[in-house]
Amino acid sequence: MSFLSDIFDVAAGVAGIVAVGAVAGAVGGYVVNHVGKQKRPPKVHVDQAIQQGAHLHGVVPYQVAQPYTQGRVRALFIGINYHGTSSELSGCVNDVRTMIGTLQRIQFPIQEMCILVDEPRFPGFTAMPTRDNIIRYMGWLVHDLRPGDVLFFHYSGHGSQVPSLDDDEDDGMDEVLCPLDYSSAGCIVDDDIFEILARRLPPGVRMTALFDCCHSGTIMDLPFEFVGRSGLTAHHQLLMRRNRNKNFTVGDVVMFSGCADSQTSADVSNTSGFGTGGQGAGGAATQSLVWALTNTRGLSFGEMVLKMRDILAEKRYKQVPQLSSSKPIDLRKPFSLFGSLEIEQQLAHHVPQQYMQFAPPGGYQQGPPQGYQQGPPQGYQQQQGYRQPPPQQYPPQQQGYPPQQQGYPPQQGYPPQPGYPPPQHGYPQPQYPPPQQQGYPPQQPGYPGAGYQQPRY
Repeated sequence: MSFLSDIFDVAAGVAGIVAVGAVAGAVGGYVVNHVGKQKRPPKVHVDQAIQQGAHLHGVVPYQVAQPYTQGRVRALFIGINYHGTSSELSGCVNDVRTMIGTLQRIQFPIQEMCILVDEPRFPGFTAMPTRDNIIRYMGWLVHDLRPGDVLFFHYSGHGSQVPSLDDDEDDGMDEVLCPLDYSSAGCIVDDDIFEILARRLPPGVRMTALFDCCHSGTIMDLPFEFVGRSGLTAHHQLLMRRNRNKNFTVGDVVMFSGCADSQTSADVSNTSGFGTGGQGAGGAATQSLVWALTNTRGLSFGEMVLKMRDILAEKRYKQVPQLSSSKPIDLRKPFSLFGSLEIEQQLAHHVPQQYMQFAPPGGYQQGPPQGYQQGPPQGYQQQQGYRQPPPQQYPPQQQGYPPQQQGYPPQQGYPPQPGYPPPQHGYPQPQYPPPQQQGYPPQQPGYPGAGYQQPRY
């Protein structure tokens, strides 16, 4: 039996694609606590973090019908409930459960993952989410990368702000994430998050990140962002803008945030009203992305973030998810967790040439595994009235796809690494009841949220 069988244990009577057997904290109400503004943390030693990360190892979470063969797929999940502190939250560890379950549901072919949560009994637990551990495992996520590799990062916890030391922030504040021991060890500032996760990505590497925390709009300090006025729809022209004159990288990074820099992200006591099939506490932003991933097909990058906003707005949440990236994305292109970013030509002149020269014409299109079957996981029993939501993040297969460029990406046959890839254990595929489909998302009395909202300040 796999640890995912524990994650998806439905014996507790909680149905859905992400059934949680136990929810930390009360689900009926909360005392609203927040961490407030923080003092500036010590600077991260990036080289040391990556060196330490090279010696760490994760686990294989599940098997997919067809593995991804064009590179490695790694994922890092961080959820912090701050148990027993004045800053306690209730839904962040559940967010990790939800996101892992969703990625398995859409057959995202993770080959190795690490889980940092403050619940040691969590299935697949890797380490506690202390400042040192988060930094080291960020280093693990990005060590020894090659063209074709695909990365996924998810953080759910407290976020805050500290005074900026330079003039690259419009509000004069840097954004930070708050580790379990932030009160003693300090936070992790956005400057360092960029330096570890994005700065050194080689060409042909793709990262997708979700930060479900307060003040997260630009928490990766990426140079481009999508900013849309209220009421903007996919029928309007959607464009990104450059928000800083630095922090370019040859790698391709897409980040979704829970809210804007000036906003807070809600911790919801009961997520059943989102229609994702889950119950118990969780983050509103995580729920909105999960709904979009499992209930839509063929959305563009722009439509994906607008869908997240629509879901939250319909439930009267004030937070507005943001989209930022390492390059100015053509927001009309289909959203994908794979492949290089296609650049909006109107904004291409904003990217210095040295960060463009490695991209082959048309972008490097990493595709899903050959033979990938859209629809529910293998062994899933279709139920009457269930509308299949095939995973929309996989681009369609094309002849000669991906295109092979001379010397780019290098052919498979990477030299073996000690302990990598981690051993396969033949984990069985859990069965999923279908997500709720009626309504978009179904409304319940007393919204916003099915229960009390606690801001993740």
